[in-house]
Amino acid sequence: MPTPALPRYAAAYIRVSTDDQAELSPDSQLEEIRKYAQREGLLLLNQHIYIDAGISGKKAERRPEFMRMVAQAKEAACPFSVILLWKYSRFARNQEESIFYKSVLRSKCGIEVISVTEPLIAGPFGSLIERIIEWMDEFYSIRLSQEVKRSMTVNAQRGKLQASPSFGYRAEGGKLIPLPEEAAHVRRIFDRFAAGAGIYQIAKELNDQGVRTHRGNAFENRTVEYIIRNPVYIGKLRWNPAGRSRRDFFDENIIVADGEHEPLIDMETWKAAQDRMDRMKAQFGYKARPTYELKHWLSGLVRCSACGSTLIFAKPHYFKCNSYVRGSCSHSQHVKADILAEAVIARMAEDAYGSTCVSYDVTCTSASAGGGLRELEAALKLLRAKKGRLQEAYLAGVFDLADFASAKQSLDANIAHTEKDLAARRAMLAQDAVVPALRSSIAAALETLRSPETTIEEKNMAARSILETCVFDKKSSTLAITYRMMF
Repeated sequence: MPTPALPRYAAAYIRVSTDDQAELSPDSQLEEIRKYAQREGLLLLNQHIYIDAGISGKKAERRPEFMRMVAQAKEAACPFSVILLWKYSRFARNQEESIFYKSVLRSKCGIEVISVTEPLIAGPFGSLIERIIEWMDEFYSIRLSQEVKRSMTVNAQRGKLQASPSFGYRAEGGKLIPLPEEAAHVRRIFDRFAAGAGIYQIAKELNDQGVRTHRGNAFENRTVEYIIRNPVYIGKLRWNPAGRSRRDFFDENIIVADGEHEPLIDMETWKAAQDRMDRMKAQFGYKARPTYELKHWLSGLVRCSACGSTLIFAKPHYFKCNSYVRGSCSHSQHVKADILAEAVIARMAEDAYGSTCVSYDVTCTSASAGGGLRELEAALKLLRAKKGRLQEAYLAGVFDLADFASAKQSLDANIAHTEKDLAARRAMLAQDAVVPALRSSIAAALETLRSPETTIEEKNMAARSILETCVFDKKSSTLAITYRMMF
């Protein structure tokens, strides 16, 4: 009698995404796979049915069940020799990844990958057809992504809600509805910040009161900053078609449109908060430590000439390159704190009271409603990007010719006005009148720095009010200072 064939064991991989209406549900996919397994004499292992629900097929590492299946397949005691799919598109929508993982499974693990609805003929033509299917799946994914993005861009331009509700609101019928208790906290955040309270101080106050974000997390500095920078609180909706903005709130891709919801903050408070945040960012930069944590008034202000990292204060009384301490810079820039401080003050004194000409290639920050150089440049960039999106929306049929012409005329007027303000600001910087103002600002900061009664925090604030950067080079014994001016 012939020896009966050993049973072949199979696993199943099932994936459904959120943006493809042509897919079968997980249960329907599994039913088709079970029918195929029974027809072909395969034993489907219930403990090896892997399902990724609501997940895109573009990146394998973002599909936990897929990665778990591959890891199981690589084990020496892997019980299955076949992986069954409803369609090859469930395995991957990225042809490069599809080829890679199929190669690993087939060549190194001896495991077949089979689509139960897309049978292939044996031989090279079967492999060719499989590659064509993979290419078509990837092409479909790209086209679908483009269509979804285009639709979301149009909705953003029309002020439609496309994201989870911000703190202070709930969503109902595609519209934001204020939550009274949270709305009161939002108003307090803006009022406290505009009045001079620090971000850390505001976050601590909220946490002490037991207030939590929508995700149940405690408030952090970045949470408060995000709220202050969010135009949703003045009745607008913000969306970036390019993806995450990484807290670059002046990203030219960002679309800001009037929403249909009730604002929580008036324009005067909003403007005051934005102006103060702009000044703080200009003074402290990205990820700067709070002033109360500083060990020296020069902390956070001096940088290494070799790598650009900040010089940090080290006990007992030295500054050295932060990257050198971490092993990624070959220049220690090791210098005594008092010598460095004396050099900075001496240079500032020369620039404030000396007879030599002061270079005023300075960074400008706005302290007035007119906007500073940096803000005007960012505003102009955003207006030009908005004009480009308006033209795209018109070509897509979102606006008729009359509405397009009216919106374009308004944008062109705003662009021309901003260009005029920018030219005037640049012309003002080129005038010799800037030098007396610069000298006066340096002298005012020096008074605080030289006073024995001022704290480290007060001295640091005074230095930051006028110093944009200080770059120290121990090898050449040079200190390069760039000043900041407020207009």
